[in-house]
Amino acid sequence: MRSARVAVVGGVALLAALLPACSPGPQDAPLPDGVSALVDQGRMQRQDRGAFVRISNRSDRDLVVSDLMLTSSRSRAVVWTGTERVGAGYDTDVVVTLPRGRCGATTRYTVTLTYRVGDERERRSTLAVEDRYGAVTRVLDGDCARATLERAARMDVGLPVEDGGALRVPITLTPRDRASAVRLVGYRPTPLVRPTRWSATDVAVGGAPVRADLVLEPARCDPHAIAEDKVGRLVPVEVSAPGLPDGTTFVLPLDRQRRTAILDYVRSACGLD
Repeated sequence: MRSARVAVVGGVALLAALLPACSPGPQDAPLPDGVSALVDQGRMQRQDRGAFVRISNRSDRDLVVSDLMLTSSRSRAVVWTGTERVGAGYDTDVVVTLPRGRCGATTRYTVTLTYRVGDERERRSTLAVEDRYGAVTRVLDGDCARATLERAARMDVGLPVEDGGALRVPITLTPRDRASAVRLVGYRPTPLVRPTRWSATDVAVGGAPVRADLVLEPARCDPHAIAEDKVGRLVPVEVSAPGLPDGTTFVLPLDRQRRTAILDYVRSACGLD
């Protein structure tokens, strides 16, 4: 009798273990009418390669999103898993972190959503999405520019030092490829600092190691803007090379110590210490 009871219990446990494997997965279906998505990057997200997928629900029913995958033709896919309710008539942003991008002439984005509408079976929909203002594509272009320069030369960024009232960031480019056609065109301003005329411009990458120093001065001195600065130390570096679009930039790689030195300099130069 005991053996029979154990067998029954074991059979029930086995059946319970098998049931999830037999449950239906998401049903592939088009998005409900009135539901759309786009990809974008907020200004504050530039610090840590953040971006967002905005899901707009103009239907008359709520959506509950449980899984999202952002795919680009120039980077690996990004997967988000969680629970986001997108109410009828509302927008919801799902935040993701952008992976490193590859070079490429065109960039396409798709989003795959897994979601429920009411008590219906879970659905899965894939749609092409727009990079609304081109912000995400600029991040991938920057990755391409940085990789292009790094293939041609090693960039060493020294500790910033004050020099004649300005702040000099020592930068050395040590060529890896002596036949390189890559050039460092120059540096671009930010809301916090701007390159002076003593900053390096039109530097050929090839032959012997070369200095390409960045020399900065404050772009503004209003205390509130300096105190609330989020992107002012993300200095764009413009690079030219065969295949790169004109004006392509990447963010100068600065660690916390170097970013802090720039902010301390601006505060001192503006008389805010």
